[in-house]
Amino acid sequence: MVHRYKNLNSPPPDLIDAKWNTIKANLLVEKHKHEIKSECYRDTTLNHLSLLYKNKCAICERRRGAELQVDHYRPKKTRNNKTEVKYNQPGYYWLAYEWSNLIPLCSYCNLNKSNKFPLLTWTETNRISDHNNTRSIVGFDPTDINWLQGFENPLMINPEYEVNPERHFSFQIDGKIIGITTEGEETINICNLNRKDLIRERLEIRFSYVIQIKDALNSYVDHKDDAELKGELKGIFKDIKSNCHMDSEHSLYHIFLFKYFDFFIVSKMPTNLKTILSNYFNNYKNGI
Repeated sequence: MVHRYKNLNSPPPDLIDAKWNTIKANLLVEKHKHEIKSECYRDTTLNHLSLLYKNKCAICERRRGAELQVDHYRPKKTRNNKTEVKYNQPGYYWLAYEWSNLIPLCSYCNLNKSNKFPLLTWTETNRISDHNNTRSIVGFDPTDINWLQGFENPLMINPEYEVNPERHFSFQIDGKIIGITTEGEETINICNLNRKDLIRERLEIRFSYVIQIKDALNSYVDHKDDAELKGELKGIFKDIKSNCHMDSEHSLYHIFLFKYFDFFIVSKMPTNLKTILSNYFNNYKNGI
């Protein structure tokens, strides 16, 4: 997950088309009894969200293209699960058609997330459950994501609100992502970000770089050509760095590979070549 800026003042024209006015008005009257129209929120925003996120899932960062689904960050429906009661919540019906509440998810993240939306300290005290200010809350603004985030303190991280998602996560050498904050831990749990397919993809990415670098180092051992080694390694380092860009798949993982290069990459090299590789990488980072 990486931060993605969305212009909340410029929703897709089709989403705010006047033809939906009656439906949106009925929503606020019918509340939880309202039959939410997917053609209003999904069909009008999917292309825009796919373009904004470069066809990536907002959470796991896999590029899914046509598989992407429009999800409600704050669940539109009530959750009343009799076994997993800790995730039960009343639903945010009034946000069903709000541009600020729509994010693109892959089918796996969407299925796992479902309508879970826990708040900090697992309390309902700060939960907003109605679009009307029935509790006389000062500054009440239930459609403003900035106000909602500050008031509710949700545990599910929103990549459009959190400007530095990196601070919530870390990665292990085995490809697993771990939460280093309560929000990070719960986001991982909610979306099951240690699914086998995600771990496999992360490991494949790292192994690919390890193999390329080992080949370059082995060639150096055979030929002792410093210029050739520097050129080959620089190309690999550039690939890792370029994939840290928010538009790349698994960009957060690449950020950690680059930031903790010695831990993820150098540690997998032959002992006699670790120092050489580490020096070349540090020189690259320092522009030498």
